[in-house]
Amino acid sequence: MEKVTPEMVQATKDKFASWDKVIEENALESPDSSKVNEAYRLLSDPTIYAYAFFKDPRKTTEPFRMYPYQDRILNDPNKRIIFVAANQIGKSIALCLKASHFAITHPGKTVVMVSKTFPQSKDLLLQIKGLLRNSELDYKFDIGETETKTEIYFKQYEEVEVYDESLGKTFTQQKELPQSRIICVPATEAALGYAVDLLLIDELAFYEDGKYIYDQVLEPRTFFTKGQIIVFSNPNGAQGIFWELWRDTRFSKYRFNFLDCPSNTEEELKELMKRKTREQIDSTLLAEFTSPEGGFLTLQERKNMQEERPNVLPAVITRPIYIFFDWAKSMDRTVRTIGIPVKGGDEDWADKVYVYEMKEYPEGTPYTDIVDKDLKNLIKTIGGANVAMVGWDNTGVGRGIEDFVKRVEQLGIMAMPVDFGLENKSRIYTLFKLLAENGRIKIPYVEECDLQLSKLIFQKTTKGYLQVHHGKEKDRDDFPDSLAGLCSLMIQPDNPPITATIIGEEEGEEDEDIMEDDSLGIA
Repeated sequence: MEKVTPEMVQATKDKFASWDKVIEENALESPDSSKVNEAYRLLSDPTIYAYAFFKDPRKTTEPFRMYPYQDRILNDPNKRIIFVAANQIGKSIALCLKASHFAITHPGKTVVMVSKTFPQSKDLLLQIKGLLRNSELDYKFDIGETETKTEIYFKQYEEVEVYDESLGKTFTQQKELPQSRIICVPATEAALGYAVDLLLIDELAFYEDGKYIYDQVLEPRTFFTKGQIIVFSNPNGAQGIFWELWRDTRFSKYRFNFLDCPSNTEEELKELMKRKTREQIDSTLLAEFTSPEGGFLTLQERKNMQEERPNVLPAVITRPIYIFFDWAKSMDRTVRTIGIPVKGGDEDWADKVYVYEMKEYPEGTPYTDIVDKDLKNLIKTIGGANVAMVGWDNTGVGRGIEDFVKRVEQLGIMAMPVDFGLENKSRIYTLFKLLAENGRIKIPYVEECDLQLSKLIFQKTTKGYLQVHHGKEKDRDDFPDSLAGLCSLMIQPDNPPITATIIGEEEGEEDEDIMEDDSLGIA
């Protein structure tokens, strides 16, 4: 289950409506035993129970409404359940409500909740206490704490009818039932010794020695009781015990991301993604198991290369520019990138890249329009002498692109195809990575470009090549390919050294020393 559907939403709404009807008809006090029994049957559902008795911690006067995915997971009867979750979509509160409902409705049973650390396990118990204190329940509980665990015991009673022979009357008395309990422990041997009826494991993917803790400490607690295990966690890459359980056929599997929570928005997601690496995005927001090979660029490298400045070509060009096209293939879009090489220190060759502009064309834009209209107008505006070279990704674009070469050469511009086959792409991206690592490339900040850079992952092939690609089929890498291609045009030994003057912010204000020009930001 990986998507909230309209059917799921409606099913959860129907549960709330069913309890509203119970209250409206005062069914719990009805002389009709069938109505009373149906009302109590409804309360066996943790979603309805939470709606009936608990308040939303964010809106303390409103009943707690489970989200559709919480409803589905907490009502799954399977003995093994795993939930791959994003952050901030209600994992912990769902665990606390499941634990509370089970303990209250199952006298004499034991619930164990496991967290990575002891402070985190104490926090889960504090959440449960907060829910109970703000609830409609008439309850009694005791709290116990040691150095390794915290516990909450529920004292429960039932009313029974007792016949007094001496008086010849029947009286109603309260009979104390076996206590149920919720035990919160860290991911250590602290759970040993308990027979567990419901085991709730939070953030298993991040436990130290998680396989040992799960296989030898936690799961055996349920062998005698045949108890249920529910595992909730962000993914931590395609590795470890959490990944192993995700592939275990015994488990019911659920995966919901940041946007499955109705209180989260696309705008919030985009803002959060700006400050995270590919691995962090997959783990905390998309609930995806990142490839173990890892992200191509670090968050800091992405931050260092991007600058908050206009994504436009300057009005005055005083040195030849390089232009690179990553042509659209399949569902991609064409991206044109324009930049200049910058001489580094005392060397005779350029070793830094300054990108002026990255332009993404609408999907389906014909090559002919890009060349005959856009490129031709650009060259006419800035002058052919100000264009050093036009390059493009020559891989998989078809024979029709040969016409592009002729059109560019007719404009008097050098045309340079770049092969993005595996071996050459490895060289191209190795150069791009080197520039990023050493702060030798500066680009304007463009949101879509940043997103695509964050999603690049890499692996080494059996022949030792660096294979860079986007992690999922629906992801695109037009901007990264265009940037890497542009760098390959400029930063290579057989390119002649190029010098130029950069125009400052004030019209006519020039700075002859390129490497000291603050407007470049790469000195």
